[in-house]
Amino acid sequence: MNPRILTAALVLLGASQIAQADSYSQCMQAANTTVAMRDCSGAELKRQDTRLNQAYKSTMNSLEQPQQDKLREAQRAWVKYRDANCGMYYGLTGGTIDQLNGSGCQVDMTKQRADELEKLQSH
Repeated sequence: MNPRILTAALVLLGASQIAQADSYSQCMQAANTTVAMRDCSGAELKRQDTRLNQAYKSTMNSLEQPQQDKLREAQRAWVKYRDANCGMYYGLTGGTIDQLNGSGCQVDMTKQRADELEKLQSH
């Protein structure tokens, strides 16, 4: 791929991610109820999950079979860990804040994993 096109694509991707982060932040700031905040987190989780799935597929396509097997195994283990780790937050205090803590955990972990997989594509 042309280095200039790749650089331009990366700049646009970064700008898009910043805009999405700003959108999530603005949504959370404007939310006045737990339900509204949960809706913000749900929308952001959907965006980050889409990123994660796209990055996973792209990374898998860039690897040879032995590395694909290792990534598939790592991804399955990561999903189990994310679900168990964030599941703990959903029931930590017994209050409504648990919904926000659990969904926030899912958003953060999913975003971090998508970032990690996107970096793997460049190797």
